[in-house]
Amino acid sequence: MDWMADMMRGVHLDFHMPEFPREAIKNFNAIEHVAELKRANVNVVAVFTKCHFGNAFYNTKIGHKHSGLETDYFGDVLEEAHKQGIKVLAYYSLGTDEHAVTHNPDWYQIDENGNKRDGNGTVWHMPCINSPYKEELAIPQIKEFTEKYDIDGVYIDIPYIVHHTCFCRSCKKKFKQEYGRELTRDLLEENREMVVSFGQKSAARCLKEIRHAVKEIKNVPIFINGAWKMGEPEIVNQQSDIGVWESQPANGSYLYTSMKSRYARQLDRPMLIQTVRFTEGWGLMSCKTAEQLKYESATIMANGGIVNIGDQVMPDGTLQKGAYDILKEVFEFVEQREEYAVRQRSIPHIALIANYTSQRYWDNGDFATLGASKMLIEGHQQFDIYYNDQFKNLDNYKVVILPETVRLNEKSIEQIIDFVHRGGLLLASQNAVLQFNEPVRSDLFGVEFHEYSTYSFTYMTEHADLWKGTAAIPQLVDGEVLKMFPATAEILSKIQWPCGESVPPRAFRHPMPPPGDVSIFPAISLNHYGKGKAIFFAAPIFESYWNTNHFWVKNIFNNCLDFYDDSKPYELDGFPTLEVNLAEKNGKQYLHLINYQSSHMGNRQQSIYEPIEQINPVHDVKITWNGSVDKVLLLPERKELSFTVQENKVEITIPRIHIYSILELS
Repeated sequence: MDWMADMMRGVHLDFHMPEFPREAIKNFNAIEHVAELKRANVNVVAVFTKCHFGNAFYNTKIGHKHSGLETDYFGDVLEEAHKQGIKVLAYYSLGTDEHAVTHNPDWYQIDENGNKRDGNGTVWHMPCINSPYKEELAIPQIKEFTEKYDIDGVYIDIPYIVHHTCFCRSCKKKFKQEYGRELTRDLLEENREMVVSFGQKSAARCLKEIRHAVKEIKNVPIFINGAWKMGEPEIVNQQSDIGVWESQPANGSYLYTSMKSRYARQLDRPMLIQTVRFTEGWGLMSCKTAEQLKYESATIMANGGIVNIGDQVMPDGTLQKGAYDILKEVFEFVEQREEYAVRQRSIPHIALIANYTSQRYWDNGDFATLGASKMLIEGHQQFDIYYNDQFKNLDNYKVVILPETVRLNEKSIEQIIDFVHRGGLLLASQNAVLQFNEPVRSDLFGVEFHEYSTYSFTYMTEHADLWKGTAAIPQLVDGEVLKMFPATAEILSKIQWPCGESVPPRAFRHPMPPPGDVSIFPAISLNHYGKGKAIFFAAPIFESYWNTNHFWVKNIFNNCLDFYDDSKPYELDGFPTLEVNLAEKNGKQYLHLINYQSSHMGNRQQSIYEPIEQINPVHDVKITWNGSVDKVLLLPERKELSFTVQENKVEITIPRIHIYSILELS
């Protein structure tokens, strides 16, 4: 069932199609449909059985077949795709179904104000999975197409109640049965955790029923959109054989694909990192450049994820040939490199242990986690990501980083303390230190908590080694700092207060006044503990960097990391837009290098993000490899590169990197 780990050329064929267009599905031809997929070198495709509008795309005796569909869309595509060696996932829209709820209004989700979640002029008509919708339509229909067709997997979309809260008749009844209490708006305000937990359990129960229904018929993998992503409830994860995490730059940042893949590679199952061909989200019939989709695919596969790209069938049932010209170029690029990326194992060095607070229907994530990832990527650091306590052990890591929003239980704290005692390097920012209770905190970090600063920003005094590449001035950092009395810690930089606040009637030229008095409190401190070291940053540096892009904060952090981490596997100076990841496969090590460039942005509120039109190659990239090597190949060209050895360091120069190159070191 782990065949999905090899499927780097996947397409998700969206077909959310209302019935009012006159030309709806009139030009569908399965042979032509699949010919486009084959031409683009696709090896797995998700095909619709039912869309958000509730329209089925196969010959169903249970659901409502799209009125414009004269043939069996799903069955015909599946048959032809299998002839062409393409695996097919049966897509099913679970949590959105306009036809079902408009014909059965008692199936609607109800919000805390008593309003139906009816889309308000959009596609989002939401049935409740605690209503008879589950027993009368969803599960019977999933069983129907699983029995009827030789599918390769089932893809369940929208697996949740919105915000995990619903106040419909069915939810109120089930809640009273389980908790012995009335499900009310007042309870949501008083005990949101209880109400949300009920919603999550409801989703997990529904998905468990679906899983059993499918597995009793065919032992095919279940794909649940959102399962196994960072912070997802374990009760939901266990119902999905494969992870699915959507990642689009229009929803946040190009860095999301890297961050999500670095997290996903630590799981015991493949995870689709799903982008789209569209420039600004699902269904906008635009098309990214081949350069942009190559870059997005590169960041996914180089970091351990599975590439999957979303498309949309046209209303008349055809695919846009021009879009498949682009996908053909992209998947040729992927195929040339996939043998070096599939089933690779990341080389452990830095463990970023972090929180993630995204919701199901939007994906802002946790700014501290994102900021830490951004810093580490731009600093060419070798790191994996773990969600709070979900790391097995730290035996193979040299460095642990704790952003300010991390949440740790007692067992995790004990593991981290032991890690430092045995010789590890720990870096923690602001509130992460408060996860450690006294007297452990004082022993580990060598500082004692006093209070939070009253200022919303401060300055850090200069340190020659840590200020490398940064102006030799006190450096601004956003956010409230922790005032900690130094005990055994060495102060590397002190907190310098601003010379006042811009509060009426006082004002400065800029709302953030210049630096003033230097305090006795550390902005950055170093403490020796056992055989290891613990470094404390008083400010929320990671969230600050994500929100402000103040490059000096990144430089100071990476300089600190480079100065005290004496076991880095590789070094790369300059080229901050190059991303690096080191992995191992079949006894060889592979250094993946991805080159990022984007266009200028105009109206930031309207244009959302910077598109990638063209990526210009970088030249003469110098890599220092801190280990022995007999042979260096540049991939996919398989060109052997010369190297020199100086003081047990291997110096390698890569003549040119366009979008994605790989070094094979053996």
